[in-house]
Amino acid sequence: MTDKVKSIKAFAKDTLDKKNYLSKQDIDQLMDLFDKIKLDLSDDSFPTRTNRLEAVENMAKVLEIHGWKAIRDPDIHGEENTRFADALDHHQIMQKGVVR
Repeated sequence: MTDKVKSIKAFAKDTLDKKNYLSKQDIDQLMDLFDKIKLDLSDDSFPTRTNRLEAVENMAKVLEIHGWKAIRDPDIHGEENTRFADALDHHQIMQKGVVR
């Protein structure tokens, strides 16, 4: 086997390992993100705008772990990605034990 073939095989193996397998850290991060996404979207009624945007941000992080890039385009709705100080996210409510 030539050096060129060996280097191609090594590159292919390295590339496949990176794209097809998740590290323990990736799995832990994904589990955390999935829990946050479920919590943001779990509401008896329609989830608030803040919760929906928080869920979308976490979904973008999930995509990034898998090699995708999600970019927020403020031109779509002509607004910046804003958070409202008076609206607590569901996971913050659950963590702090706050009841409205």
